[in-house]
Amino acid sequence: MNKLPFITGIGYCGMDYLCRVPYIPLDDKVELCESLIQGGGPCATALVAAARLGARTYLCGTVGDDDRGAQIVKGLADEGVDTQGVKVRRGAESPAGFCWIEQQSGKRSIAWTRGGAKPLSPREIGRDLIRKSDVLHLDGHQTQAALAASQLARQSGVAVSIDAGTLVPEINELLARCDIVIASEKFAARYTGEASPHKALKRLFAAPCRFAAVTLGKKGSVGFDGKTLIKCPPMDVPVVDTTGAGDVYHGAFVYAYATGRTWPECMHFATAVAALKCTAFGGRTAIPDLKTTDRFLRKQP
Repeated sequence: MNKLPFITGIGYCGMDYLCRVPYIPLDDKVELCESLIQGGGPCATALVAAARLGARTYLCGTVGDDDRGAQIVKGLADEGVDTQGVKVRRGAESPAGFCWIEQQSGKRSIAWTRGGAKPLSPREIGRDLIRKSDVLHLDGHQTQAALAASQLARQSGVAVSIDAGTLVPEINELLARCDIVIASEKFAARYTGEASPHKALKRLFAAPCRFAAVTLGKKGSVGFDGKTLIKCPPMDVPVVDTTGAGDVYHGAFVYAYATGRTWPECMHFATAVAALKCTAFGGRTAIPDLKTTDRFLRKQP
């Protein structure tokens, strides 16, 4: 029996406060259709996706010692994510996101806060576990710890992946240490100055990068391995909520990579997992397991 993929993540873990609304109001009021409180965060939700697919996962991050922090950690642990690397800061407010989801389209708007928890220091990362990982996944947050971890991972022959979604300080140095760079369409445009995703993609691909991609929402994604441009179309599902779709794509992609799939296969697999996530309200509610994903993929052209 093959060993389970082992994925370590360093980044943001928070609590999401979500509501579905008929429309997203601006200087107006609207009665919500339904609401939900659920764990969130780019790296944290990526690891939840990988764990549901069957990977072993370990998260390094920070929360406060408030009720929100306890709920964040419990939610991750309930998903099978190892939370020993999540440090609880005394007297600090935990991270949070406040999300509005438009009922008809499933599109969302998010306001978020880092809270008051002191970031991880390089000495707080799980060095032995990073060395044993198949992939180290980053989201740009906890930047100093992420820089130290990415250096250690590269020295140990561990692939480094990044969810490039936020223009954090020292992002240039962080990207320069990643094997897999997958960016949102907005990040790619802002970071490279290129309006065309294809042009932005080729600028994101730089040594030591082995693969870069740009996610395009309902238009699918495009990837580049240094030679070939790979286009991956979206998959048709009834969209309820797109919150967390990018995070889930990343978790599924690194899982697929760790199981030996090719770059196009990783993109196709990640697209399926992210699509299924969008079929229910909440960033984590409908993240599928491996059997559900395989069954869905068998029905695709």
